[in-house]
Amino acid sequence: MPEQNAGAAYSQLITDQLTEERSRKTSLETRGVTVITTSSALATVLFALTAGLTTAAKFKLPGPSRLPLVLALCAFATAALLGLMTSIPLRYREPTPSGLAKLVDVNFWTAPPEVGQLRVASAEVTTLAVARAANGLKVRLLLGAIFFELLAVILLTWAIASILYST
Repeated sequence: MPEQNAGAAYSQLITDQLTEERSRKTSLETRGVTVITTSSALATVLFALTAGLTTAAKFKLPGPSRLPLVLALCAFATAALLGLMTSIPLRYREPTPSGLAKLVDVNFWTAPPEVGQLRVASAEVTTLAVARAANGLKVRLLLGAIFFELLAVILLTWAIASILYST
């Protein structure tokens, strides 16, 4: 009976973690696009509100509403920019085709299974470490985008309240 070792269990854990991290990358990038979309839509509402009010007969934009309107616009732009930055392709270290081609060499191919598992696990751990670091940056960008989007909504609410209470 061949001797069993824990390599197979460790290998599966590492593979599962790497799969999860790749999925997390996709999720973060999708959420970044969502922030861009909602920030753009809300900025459009801001422009429509401003344009609609300023074209009304004898309407003058109240002074107290100007600052929050400008700040809301800046916050929406910042949120959209940070959301866009979550989609910037970062360097995720994956095994290269030339590196994988070396494994087809007879010396590697005919090695004991433990050697292959160890090499695969080592490559996956390296890939996982780089992916976690890159995804950590994407998380910070996404949280910043969400913060600025919420700030923009608060500022827009402040501006609308200033307009309503000034008329």
